[in-house]
Amino acid sequence: MAINRNWHQLAIALQMIMDDETASSRECGCQLCIYDHGEKVIDLCSGYTAPDQQQEVSTDTLFPLFSSGKPFLASLAWKLAERGLFTYDTPVAEFWQEFRTPDKAGITIEHLLSHRAGLYLLPSGKPDLTDWQGMCSKIAAMVPRNPPGAKCHYHPLTFGWLLGHTLELAAGTPLPELLKKEVIEPLGVTGKIFFGIDDDNAKRVVPADDLLIPVKPDWCAEVMNNPAIRRCCVPSFNGIGNAEALAGFYARLRGKLVRDETFDYASGKLFREPSDPVREQEWSRFALGVILAGPANDLRMFIGHGGAAGAEGFYMPGEDIAVGFVKNRLSPNHPDHPIRDRISDALGIPHRFW
Repeated sequence: MAINRNWHQLAIALQMIMDDETASSRECGCQLCIYDHGEKVIDLCSGYTAPDQQQEVSTDTLFPLFSSGKPFLASLAWKLAERGLFTYDTPVAEFWQEFRTPDKAGITIEHLLSHRAGLYLLPSGKPDLTDWQGMCSKIAAMVPRNPPGAKCHYHPLTFGWLLGHTLELAAGTPLPELLKKEVIEPLGVTGKIFFGIDDDNAKRVVPADDLLIPVKPDWCAEVMNNPAIRRCCVPSFNGIGNAEALAGFYARLRGKLVRDETFDYASGKLFREPSDPVREQEWSRFALGVILAGPANDLRMFIGHGGAAGAEGFYMPGEDIAVGFVKNRLSPNHPDHPIRDRISDALGIPHRFW
């Protein structure tokens, strides 16, 4: 694979791609940021904050990140494990008393990170997603759908409460403070990503646009356009940030936020049982909180995570390239996003579907 590193020419080509997609209304607004060996080489934006096209997107605009924010929480777990607060084999029940039941006592922190806890559904009824303690209690009362560790099944929403509450119990510090002090500030992305937006910065946030979704309202748009949800800290789905935050996260993660060996272990292989092999076309190929999205012969070509609206952040360890991309138009064809494929073609890298 020969990556195109002519960044000056690429900036022109990539801007044309993004402008074409937004001018045609296939996309509403988007941002792209790329770091090469720790240096920011691409920082582009295009389009509008909303379908009315009254305000243009800037590089300072904030977008809903959806699941592409999950690795921020995972990296907090890596950092606390590195510090010796627990090992990945530590049972969640060591910190979370309600897990000391026969069906959940075997769930470990590794199982949470690799989406193998079997608690992937939301509690029944209409749970209040803004009630942190209430959601933690309801999830802790659920019965796992699979034996602990037996099967990988993506935990799209419950991941935030499961891992987040475990980490705050282990550290004795509320999760919003942990994320700020241990991840966001050390990475230098303060003001560029939020897990719980404040009123002043909420003015910078674009709505999730479901114009192309046939059945309205789309659940993702309905939830992430809710101001009460945006003010919470549920880092499985409600992160808000820009492309620079995602790219900067991956550019500074290995060897800066955590030690090289910590990163290499957490992203070094698929964490799942031999009896649960990866299915053909399966995108949820999890290491510890990150997806290995490379081709079958090189899974670690891309280490990162995608999000519901088409956002993505990833690191290419073989090239020392970090990429962040965000957009606000939801697609009924997710995770197929032609704009990402066009960007990948310009860069000379394989497509990703996550």
